Amino acid sequence: MTVEKLLFVNACVNRERSRTLRLAREVIARHPECEVDEIVLEDLGLRPLDSETVDRRNGLAREGRFDDPIFDIAHRFADADVIVIATPFWENAFNSMTKIFMEHSGAVGVAFRYSESGMPVGMCRARRLYYVTTRGGPVPDEGDLGFRIYENVAHTYGIEDVRCISASALDIITNDAEAIMSEAVEKVRTMLI
Repeated sequence: MTVEKLLFVNACVNRERSRTLRLAREVIARHPECEVDEIVLEDLGLRPLDSETVDRRNGLAREGRFDDPIFDIAHRFADADVIVIATPFWENAFNSMTKIFMEHSGAVGVAFRYSESGMPVGMCRARRLYYVTTRGGPVPDEGDLGFRIYENVAHTYGIEDVRCISASALDIITNDAEAIMSEAVEKVRTMLI
């Protein structure tokens, strides 16, 4: 029997007290059958794709040289059976580390390709992507641009089941943040995987 791979993209900051990380760990715990591959973006130090890097990556792709280390992140993303993206809600979306990761993971020829008619065709094998976030304000999932972006990107890559796991309104002074988090954690513990 083949062990499934769960890619955990950890874009959480203040990890020792990150509410997003706490929620993500609950999601991961619901997948005991998976081997977890965690990428801690803060430690990885990925740089944005600049002109030189994009030209190099595109050249390698044209040559079919997808074994180059420049594609390592994209391969880890494309080869996962389950993906958990954990990023706090910042500026109506996600933090910059998450965007940079998205640039590296979305390599043409690894995450997706173009058909003869120019339409994207997904190449990722993940059956599900969880977008895990916590928000200080009362923002619903459908108002979270980060989730919407990842939902669209995942569909381009062939991942049809995209779920948002969230807790909102945590920083409203009259709210009980711990009660909100406990409710979100309990929801994860009882959800169907």
